[in-house]
Amino acid sequence: MKGTEIQPGLWLDSRRAVYFEPHGLLVVADLHWGYATSHQAAGNLLPSWGDQEIEQRLTSLIADYQPTEMIWLGDSLHDLTGRHAAETFLKTCGLPVILLPGNHDRKWKVAKEWSVSRGEFFFHHGDVELTAPEGNVQVIGHFHPAFSWYDGAGGRVKLPGLVRGPKKIILPAFSPWAAGTPWNSELAEDEELWVISPNRMFPVTAQLIRKTKGR
Repeated sequence: MKGTEIQPGLWLDSRRAVYFEPHGLLVVADLHWGYATSHQAAGNLLPSWGDQEIEQRLTSLIADYQPTEMIWLGDSLHDLTGRHAAETFLKTCGLPVILLPGNHDRKWKVAKEWSVSRGEFFFHHGDVELTAPEGNVQVIGHFHPAFSWYDGAGGRVKLPGLVRGPKKIILPAFSPWAAGTPWNSELAEDEELWVISPNRMFPVTAQLIRKTKGR
């Protein structure tokens, strides 16, 4: 496994997923299945790439963590044009998958529940404000958070990230096409931005970003 325990029982994986160990629950957000297919259908010249990578990462995550169920936090499809690959995977993955609708897949009829709760966690996509049960932590996607860094000499790097705070957790986009939205200036004082690279994950704070002039 490639996970790092970011709080007791919560494992952030470098494959852009979170495993909620007490609930046997694997959670991913913003998969955007069919991104290339959707663009090709609209006449845009994109290579036929992405869906196989999504399938391979999901399959390896399931094999490593052996979850009892999985949640896709919305925008599972880029649009309905690309639903075939996602639906094929759902039929063969071998475990229950809860599909929450996002702004990209609102018309996908198999994504029916707006939100779901497990223990102290309240899951939804995040594009619409929902009221969590009292004492619950919201777990959302939608925003594609990332960490952006500039060294002052022309070098830049941007890596996917997870935002963790006392009331909200924002997952990184699972899609290999997602570049991510720089979250440096959006980070609240009581939050951490967990930076995700293939071999290492580490938290940064708003205070550290200001101190080092990260942007």
